[in-house]
Amino acid sequence: MGQRDANMKPALLVIDIQNAWLDGNADLKKSVHKRIDVINGAIGWFRRNRLPIVVIYHEDKERGAIPGTKPFEFPDTVDIDSSDIKITKRYPNAFGKTELEATLRREGCDTVVIVGLSASGCALATFFGALDCDFTPYLVRDGVASHIEEHVRFAEEICETLNIGSFDKTLC
Repeated sequence: MGQRDANMKPALLVIDIQNAWLDGNADLKKSVHKRIDVINGAIGWFRRNRLPIVVIYHEDKERGAIPGTKPFEFPDTVDIDSSDIKITKRYPNAFGKTELEATLRREGCDTVVIVGLSASGCALATFFGALDCDFTPYLVRDGVASHIEEHVRFAEEICETLNIGSFDKTLC
């Protein structure tokens, strides 16, 4: 990756790292634990650089992921903050029938950097949804998790990725 376009403005999307998906799923919990330093490192980098952080929640009444409940919330191990932008979705693609696109446009963003869940589900759907909305998307290498490790490798092979160590060179 070369130097970024001086007009680029990225936003970080932190997708679906919610108790509803982690509780009772040892493989997914292990995958997130393995990647939590990268996820929190990305959050910290965006916060230090005063770039938007958008926390995406998936609402699913059948699974108990309802706003205001513990299953809906992110675990304390994820460094989200009350100042982060919050979006609730009901479809795998975070752009699907949400205010995400309008929010990113209002913030002046043209690029999205994705961490979270799952490599073969919502993170991947959001990556392609970003393309459909004319955003430049990246997955953070070792920043997306799945209950099946092969899914992580697959997503990282088919999507454009960034290493957290390249953020300074690529994103600012």
